[in-house]
Amino acid sequence: MELAEQIDDPTFCTMNVEAPTRVMGTCNSSPGITIASGGLINSITWRPMLTLASDHLPIIISIKKPPNFVSVNNRPFLNFNKANWVGFTEFIETTFNALHFPTDVCDGERRFRKVITAATARFIPPNFPAEAVVLANERDTLRHADPGDPRIRDLNF
Repeated sequence: MELAEQIDDPTFCTMNVEAPTRVMGTCNSSPGITIASGGLINSITWRPMLTLASDHLPIIISIKKPPNFVSVNNRPFLNFNKANWVGFTEFIETTFNALHFPTDVCDGERRFRKVITAATARFIPPNFPAEAVVLANERDTLRHADPGDPRIRDLNF
């Protein structure tokens, strides 16, 4: 139901062309569906890759950055000087001790990241200076009025 609603949403478009994404004998179908924002539709190429020995074909999606694309550098603003290091340490040690031994290295790494991220959110406060708040509000107002406004790039800090 949600997929059908996304496809019907006028802000999204399906990228599939008349090429099948599943080839099995004489039966060709396209169970793989790619949905993209309407603003990117002219920047995206979509094609199934026919070279693998599988009936489900991988889909190659290429996106060229539009000329008016505004990129954002997401940088965390954390105040390590105001961190509660005792609470941080106790939290991660208690949490790690309560975990079962991981089944493989990928599982262990995923659990490790999850614990560190939770401890960071709980014990290391954000550091967002007052001047940055003013600039962020100005950026958000511009973005709401015109997402392509070139001044937005200058306000992304």
